[in-house]
Amino acid sequence: MPASHTVAVLLDDALLTLNRAVGVLRRRNVAIEHLALRPSDTAGVSRLTFVLKTDPATADRVVQQFHKIVGVRDVMLVATEDSTTEV
Repeated sequence: MPASHTVAVLLDDALLTLNRAVGVLRRRNVAIEHLALRPSDTAGVSRLTFVLKTDPATADRVVQQFHKIVGVRDVMLVATEDSTTEV
């Protein structure tokens, strides 16, 4: 069952690194509810935060793929929220 998974990535402040990161999301073809890129507290490092709407196994695979990207310093699965709602 799809749920919302928030992922935070610390990456080098380089266009090539950002291109690689977005390429992983594009190739995985997962639904993205939110995407934000902002500077981090460390000079030369940006923070990419995104919310995936997918199952837990796919979210874990995306996190594992981000760990393999050159220029990525850290990847954290910050939160998971169940998307079931009662009517």
